[in-house]
Formats: sequence, C-alpha cells, structure tokens
Amino acid sequence: MMKPRLTIFDEPLLYTEGLSKLLDQSEIFTSVHICNCPQALAMILQEDPPEFLMISSNMLILTDLYKSIENITSNNKGIKIIIIGSDYDVIDIRKLFNKGIKSYLDKNSRYDEFIKSIQALLHNEIYICDHAKERMLNFISSEQEQTRAHMRDPLTKREMEILKLICDGLSSKDISEKLFISINTVETHRKRILLKLNVKNSVGVVKYAIENHIID
Repeated sequence: MMKPRLTIFDEPLLYTEGLSKLLDQSEIFTSVHICNCPQALAMILQEDPPEFLMISSNMLILTDLYKSIENITSNNKGIKIIIIGSDYDVIDIRKLFNKGIKSYLDKNSRYDEFIKSIQALLHNEIYICDHAKERMLNFISSEQEQTRAHMRDPLTKREMEILKLICDGLSSKDISEKLFISINTVETHRKRILLKLNVKNSVGVVKYAIENHIID
C-alpha cells in the first residue's frame, strides 16, 4: 500500500515544525507539508490534494471551519481530515463529523494519540481522542439521566387505573363506562400515559407494564 501525504494547516509554530519532523522520522507519510494561509491551502487542494489534511482550530473560527470542511469534502471525496480542536463542545464535535471529518483531537492530545488516530484512519476507521471521548460519554450519560427524570414523571392514581384497564384490552368506550367518566376524559388520560411512558400506542403501554411488573 502506498504511503499517504499529509498537509498540516496551522501557524508555523515550534510544535507544528516539531510534529512534522517527528512524522518524517516515523515514515508513515511520503511527505509532510506545513501550510499556513487559506490561499496556499486552496491551491494545494486544487492542484494536488493530499490524502490526509490536519486543520488546527488556530486557523479558523468554528463557523468557518464547518464551511471549509464542507467545501473540502465535497470537492475531494477521498481526503481524510483531522481536526485539532480547542476543547470543543460535544455538539460541535458531532457536527464536525457530520460535515465529514475523520478524526478529532484536542490540543492537549499527546503525540502517541495522534499516531493512533493516523493508524485508525489508515484502516478507514474514525478516531476521537480520549479527552473528547470522555466528554461525549459524560454528555450521553447526562442525556440519559434527563430521559430517566422525564420517565420518572409518575402516573397519577387514575392514570394507573386506566393503564391497567388498557392492559386488560378495554377500549376507551369500555373504560369510560366502567369508570363513569366521559370518553374524552379517557382519551386525555391515554395521551398523558403515552407521553409519560414515552410509548406510541397501547402495545407500548402493555410492554412497559410487563417490563415494570405493573401487570403479570
């Protein structure tokens, strides 16, 4: 397999030059090129696009970064983009992947993690650094907590009564006659039960009731 070429789009800082030297020694790439202005990058992408492109958040604000990635990926389908971000939010990182990046590293990521991301990309996988992955896991668990909090919105005594009758297979008309309430009232209770249990229909209600041992 031919070795890919890498272009680093970043300010010519000491760490960037140090990184390119380390990568030269690693012999992963046939060439490592540092590019530090948008015009030069545009020319490279137009004339001889590399297989790998690393973009630093030093160079573009987030909204411009989104646009830039969209343009690059639409014109260069095979290019693998690595973003070096500055502790971006989980939602921003997700959006970057949706736009077409293949790897996300934070600025505090170590060199060995950068190499791991390169190896993942060489195997056509995506890569997210450990620091960002931890933020994502925390974000997902807090989302789940919110969902659970919503699910804990308890059913009233009347809703529980109606839930059990739904599980017995009674129609809204049967329930209204049994409980001496109007069909409209039963329908309102039904809607609230579906909403609170986060289910779509009576089958979902029955499934929830069985799983939570409300009925046998």
